[in-house]
Amino acid sequence: MRRWLAWLLIALALAGCASLPADQDAGLRLGPPLEQFAADGRISLRQGERSDHFQFDWQHAPDRDVVLFSTPLGQGLAELGRDSGGAWLKLPGQAEQRAADLPTLTQKLLGVPLPLEVLADWIGGSRAELQGEVDGWRVVVSESAPYRERRLPRRIEVRRDDIELRIVITGWGGND
Repeated sequence: MRRWLAWLLIALALAGCASLPADQDAGLRLGPPLEQFAADGRISLRQGERSDHFQFDWQHAPDRDVVLFSTPLGQGLAELGRDSGGAWLKLPGQAEQRAADLPTLTQKLLGVPLPLEVLADWIGGSRAELQGEVDGWRVVVSESAPYRERRLPRRIEVRRDDIELRIVITGWGGND
């Protein structure tokens, strides 16, 4: 009985010396990258006093992106996409609008030229770092999570001047 108690005390003493793990995302990197992805979630966009909230469904491939925006209650608002022929914006009851790139059309849709092609890199894990700056946009992956045999973002914050974009990814589907 004394020997068992002695071993228990030694085990407890050794366990007490072990340090607790640091912040779970500290030192982690995203990836390996998804060549294509399907993600859905929520977007919060704030510019000055204006604040908008959307849901999104994003289908990404190397040569094509299609992002469907809807209200928080699920009513369709817009389809934004790009392929080798350029970018397009479809709004209910209106003619399709075309442009050379997505930021031009997000400017028309949201009043802000969002860098969606750059964000696709972070969402799909192509950029391993959890933060960076591209074309004046400060991007921070504030939360990541394991997905199959990868680590992908769950929350992304993007800022430039008085513009703040927050993306929360709530689901993944149809990915490799």
